[in-house]
Amino acid sequence: GAALVELFLDYVLRELRQMVRMTASCFRAMMWSFVFAFVMMTAWAMLAMELVRPTVKQIEEVGGFEECGSSCEGAMDTVMLTNLLFFTTVVAGDGWGQISRPVVLKHPLTAVVFVGAQLTLVFGVLNLIVAVLVDTFAEQRERDVNSRAEELEQAEQDAVEFFTRIFKAIDEDASGELTLDELLSGASLHPDFQNHLRVMDIDENDLTQLFHMLDMDHGGTIDHEEFVGALTRWVNESKT
Repeated sequence: GAALVELFLDYVLRELRQMVRMTASCFRAMMWSFVFAFVMMTAWAMLAMELVRPTVKQIEEVGGFEECGSSCEGAMDTVMLTNLLFFTTVVAGDGWGQISRPVVLKHPLTAVVFVGAQLTLVFGVLNLIVAVLVDTFAEQRERDVNSRAEELEQAEQDAVEFFTRIFKAIDEDASGELTLDELLSGASLHPDFQNHLRVMDIDENDLTQLFHMLDMDHGGTIDHEEFVGALTRWVNESKT
């Protein structure tokens, strides 16, 4: 029941939890990346207003923006509008030639602004942001090793407590030792034990072989330490 659901969630959602944890830890880097990209784009927008805007106005007066029409007219009236223009054309790649081509044909030197913004933002800033984020994720993954070790240690303690409880429940004569019949009977009758064995992919044959491996003196019984130790190791191996 609940134990099976818990184990299922642990196996299936482990990667999702790791992604959420690493994303949260890298949130500051992503925010600073946004600020850096915005500052660089604003710098190019201010330069474009000084060098390109007059040409844009001249083309507007003669109706030279046939392809984009009203969407190009007034595109450089303010810094924020110019920022939006650079984002849609340079970063998103939407209609790059609709405004830049007429402007560059009229004044070829304006190509310095358009090409410079393209190279700086796309091949410079965005790639730099990706590199920083990759490095940040890599550093977080290294730190996550310690966190994973703590999780495994806690999982081992939980497994020891669980199998200790199971041992006491299936030790019918309270002798402190289990016979093969008690072990197989407990595996078939005890729901929590049965669910754990199913998740660990242990069937009756595996359980029988495990019993005989642990019963090294061939006395027909295994004690608490042997039972708990073997199944706890099996749980740990299935999680790593």
